[in-house]
Amino acid sequence: MKQYELNYYPKFRCIASECEHTCCAGWEMCIDAKTLDAYKGEKSAFGDNLHKGINFKKAKFKADKSGRCAFLNDKGLCEIIINLGEQGLCQVCKDHPRFRSFFSDRIETGLGFSCEQATRDILSFKDKIQPVLVNDDGEKNQVNFIENSVLEFRQKALNIVQDRTSSATERLQKLLLLCKADLTKEQLNKSKKVFLSFERLDKNWTKRLKSTKNTPLKLGVEQNLSLIFEQFMANSLYRHLSDAEDIMWAMAIALSCAISWLIIQSIIESEHAYDFESVVDVVRAYSAEIEYSQKNLDRLFLLAYKFIKI
Repeated sequence: MKQYELNYYPKFRCIASECEHTCCAGWEMCIDAKTLDAYKGEKSAFGDNLHKGINFKKAKFKADKSGRCAFLNDKGLCEIIINLGEQGLCQVCKDHPRFRSFFSDRIETGLGFSCEQATRDILSFKDKIQPVLVNDDGEKNQVNFIENSVLEFRQKALNIVQDRTSSATERLQKLLLLCKADLTKEQLNKSKKVFLSFERLDKNWTKRLKSTKNTPLKLGVEQNLSLIFEQFMANSLYRHLSDAEDIMWAMAIALSCAISWLIIQSIIESEHAYDFESVVDVVRAYSAEIEYSQKNLDRLFLLAYKFIKI
């Protein structure tokens, strides 16, 4: 099995207390069985406080009324790390904001956009995003026919969005052709309505979507957003295409990434949020609302699937 990391990955470092949108609040944080057993047996001086902050029946960390984890202190630091070290974290806390894409012959690791620092690192990355081999155990596993077809499609999509000899708008149009989609005004309006109907993590996201009422979605990319468009699309393709069950679903997933970009760009325009930090915040909010809800993702993929012309 080969292990790859996307080439921006080594740069990432959690900014802990400096983070404005901590991953230790607002989320339901589940504890894996192995770590839960270790917490039950913790005998250190920290053990009593540890046990008080855990719902052992539900295998979850307790949270206050604002959704802050019981172990997130007033300085924005994790008391578990302070007292037990990073090895004391449960698996979900160790992994976030990483994602892993699995194929028969490889595992690819990258970062998700729900983390503001990860989003900064990815969207400001100057090189083309690509996987770098970091480990190979020598085991010769073969991808099956469907996986191979999806990987070939992914490479075609990446070749398009990373073609810096073409404008970002031209790249977007070529990607739509690859996905056999010719988005109409009606389909774009429907996409916006579907986004408004998704389950919600933060009510402010609804306000941001509604702010685009007078900013129609357009099949183009602002020139000053070219690099951000490229890196958003490339990272999204690496993250989501491993879920494709066949080429039609690969097209739908790639198309859903493009639709997501158009929604993001519409919010950027409606808020006049063209400075880099404002763009980062829009992308971060999008990811938290869509990419971390399987229900929302499934509905988005299905929406895009219906737009493909067979």
